[in-house]
Amino acid sequence: MLLIPTAFGGKLELYSFPGGKISDIELSVLCNTSSMCHGHGWLATMDVLPEPILLAQPRTTTVITLVNPFRKTAVPIRLPHLSFISYHHMHDVVRKYSPAVLFPKVILSEDPTLNPDSYMVAVLYKHEPELAFNKGRRKDWIHTGKITQDLLMDVIFHKSQVFAVAESGDIFSINIRRKPIKAKILTSQECRFASSAYKAYLVESTKGDLLHVRRLHKEERFMVYKLVFNGRDGSVQHVELRSLGDEVMFLSDNCGISVLASNFPGCQRNSIYYIDHCAENKIGRFNLEDETITGYDYSLSMPKALWIAHLFTGLC
Repeated sequence: MLLIPTAFGGKLELYSFPGGKISDIELSVLCNTSSMCHGHGWLATMDVLPEPILLAQPRTTTVITLVNPFRKTAVPIRLPHLSFISYHHMHDVVRKYSPAVLFPKVILSEDPTLNPDSYMVAVLYKHEPELAFNKGRRKDWIHTGKITQDLLMDVIFHKSQVFAVAESGDIFSINIRRKPIKAKILTSQECRFASSAYKAYLVESTKGDLLHVRRLHKEERFMVYKLVFNGRDGSVQHVELRSLGDEVMFLSDNCGISVLASNFPGCQRNSIYYIDHCAENKIGRFNLEDETITGYDYSLSMPKALWIAHLFTGLC
C-alpha cells in the first residue's frame, strides 16, 4: 500500500497498490510535516525548529517523533533534538525551500514497543556525509562524523550490524558499539564502480541477503547486486543478480522493501516498483529480466508517499 499524507499536519490515507482504492482507515500525525519513513510498523515525523541566530557553522535542528498508527496502544516517542552541521549549504536550502526537501531517512533496528531499552534509531540526511544514532530512552545522539567525501545514500540494520552505502557505491560497516563510532570501508580498490549512481539503496531480501540496488545516473535503469562478505578480512564482493525470482522490491527516497510477489496479488515478480520524487512523484515498475519500464497513472500532485507492506486486518 501507499501511505499518502493528505496535507501538512493533516491525516494519512492508505492507498492500495496497484488496485487504486483508498482505504477507509484514517491515520493521524502529530507534527507539522508528513510522515517520512518507517520500520517495524512505525513511522517517523519531523519538525524543523525556528532558526536561531546565524552562526559561523549554521545548524538545522529537527525534532523527530516515532509513531505507530497501526497500534492504538503504542505511545509516540519524541526523540532528542538533532542537529547536523551544514556541509552542503543545508542552511541555505532550508531558507529557500520547504523543510520537506530535507526529510531525513530514519531506520529502526527493532520494534520500540518490544525492546524499549535496546532499539536503535539511525538518521541519514540526504545532504550529509555522516550518520546519527540514538539508543532507546537515551537523551543524546551519537554522531559518526564525516565518513566519506561522497554523500551517503542509504543505511540499514542487517543481522545486528549497521551498513551504509555512498553514491560512489562504496559499502561501509559502522561499529556503533565503539566510542567514538568507527566506520570501515568494505569495498576494495579493485572492485569500485567507475561512476556514481543517481540513487543507491540497501535492501534485505526475504532470504536474509543484503542487496545493493543502484539506479544509474539520469536513467530509469536499475542494477541489483548481492553483497557477499569475506569471512577473513570482512571485505565485500558485489555479485550482480539477473533475476530476483519471486521477489519484488519497493523503493523510494525513504524506504526499501523486498517481499514475495506470491504473497501480494497484483504485484509482478522480478520487478522493482519505485517512486521518483524528483519527477513529481512518478511511479514506475522496472522489470529486471527485460529492463522494460511500466508507468502508473497516479495523481502527480500527491505529497511524498511511502510504501507500506504491513499485514494487518485493522487497527489494534
